[in-house]
Amino acid sequence: MTSSTKLSDYGLSDKYGFMPSAEPSKRLPEYFAEWEAIIDHLPELINSGEIREKVKVLPLLEASSKTLPTEEDWWRAYIVTTFIGQAYIWMDENDKDIMHSVPECVAVPWCTISKHLDMPPVVTYATACLYNWQLHDSTAPPDGDNMYSLITYTGSEDESWFYIVCLLIEIEAVPGMEAILKAYAAIEMQDDQALAENLTKIKDSMGCMIRELKRMRERCKPEVFFKKFRRFQRGSKNEPLLPDKMHYEGVEPEIQEHCGASAAQSSTLPVFDIFLGVRHTGENFEFLQEQRTHMPPLHRKFLEELEIKPSVREYIEASQNPGLKQKFNAIADGLTTFRSEHFKIVTSYIIHFIPGQATGTGGTALSSFLREVRDDTPAAKLSY
Repeated sequence: MTSSTKLSDYGLSDKYGFMPSAEPSKRLPEYFAEWEAIIDHLPELINSGEIREKVKVLPLLEASSKTLPTEEDWWRAYIVTTFIGQAYIWMDENDKDIMHSVPECVAVPWCTISKHLDMPPVVTYATACLYNWQLHDSTAPPDGDNMYSLITYTGSEDESWFYIVCLLIEIEAVPGMEAILKAYAAIEMQDDQALAENLTKIKDSMGCMIRELKRMRERCKPEVFFKKFRRFQRGSKNEPLLPDKMHYEGVEPEIQEHCGASAAQSSTLPVFDIFLGVRHTGENFEFLQEQRTHMPPLHRKFLEELEIKPSVREYIEASQNPGLKQKFNAIADGLTTFRSEHFKIVTSYIIHFIPGQATGTGGTALSSFLREVRDDTPAAKLSY
C-alpha cells in the first residue's frame, strides 16, 4: 500500500489545510455571555483603560464538557480567554504598566481550556489566525475580500488583514501539501512521471504563497502593527518586561513561562522543510522544535508522520535524473524567496522601529534567526 495522498487522511482539511475545515464558532454558549460581552467591546475597553476592571469582576466560570459541549466551543473558549488574558496583561500602549499576573477568574478557565486542547495559555498563531476567522459570504471563495478576523485588539482593518494574509498563505499552501503527499506516494511506486508532475505543483503552490505574503502591505501599515497591536502577541519567555514570568492565580503551577505568538508556530513551512530535507541546527533548531508545542496537537502529529517517510531528496539524488533535480531545486529556490520576503516584512514592520537587536514575540533575536533559517534553505538543493 502507498502512503495516504489526501490531507483529510491525516485529519486535516482538504480545502483549508491547517485551518479548521469549517468556519470557526462565532459565539460561546449563553453561560459565557459575560466573556463574550468583553470581546464585543474589547478595542474600546483597551483604549479607555477599563479592560482590567471589567476582567477583575468576572465570575469564575466552569470550563467543562458540560459548559463546552463541542470541540468548536473549546476552541472558541481558548481564543476568547486568550484575547481577554493578553489584553489584561498588555493593555498599556507605552509598556509602562504591564501586569505580571492573571486573575483567577480568567487564569483558571484559560489554563483548563489550554490543557484540554494541549495548547499553552498564551497567545499563539492558532488563536490569532487559524481559529479566528469567518467568511462574509459562506458561498463565496475564501479570498482576502471575503475573510475577516473574528476578534481583534484594535478593531482596525490593519490588524484583521495581518491575520488574514497569514490565512491566505495557509490556503495557497494546500495544493502544495497535497502534491507533497502524492510525491511521497510516487517515490514508493518509483513513478518518476507522477513525481515530476507533483514537484511542479509544489513549486506553483509556493509561488502563490509568496504572492499572498507580498500583499501584507496592502492593508496593514507597519506603524499600526508595531505601535498598536504587536504588544499583544508577546509571551513571558525571554521577555524583559516580565522577568518574573507570568503568574496564573489559582492554577498549579502558578508561575509559568510561554513563548508569544510566532510565524514559526504555523505548521506549513515545516512541511516544506521536511519535504526538501532542510536542516536547521543549534539554537534555531531548538527554537523551532519548541514552537511545535504551540501548534495544535494534530498538526504536530502530521509533521512527525512526514518526518518518518522516505526521503524524496535522497530518491531524486540517487535517480541521477536532471529534470527531477531541476524541479526539486526550484522548490528550494521558492522557499528561499518566501523566507527572504518574510525577512523584508519583519524588517519594515519590526526591526525598523527598534534600535539594536530586535527580539521577536516568540523570544528570538529576529535578524540573526531569520537570516540563518533562510540561509539554511538553499543547502537542500541538489547538485547536477
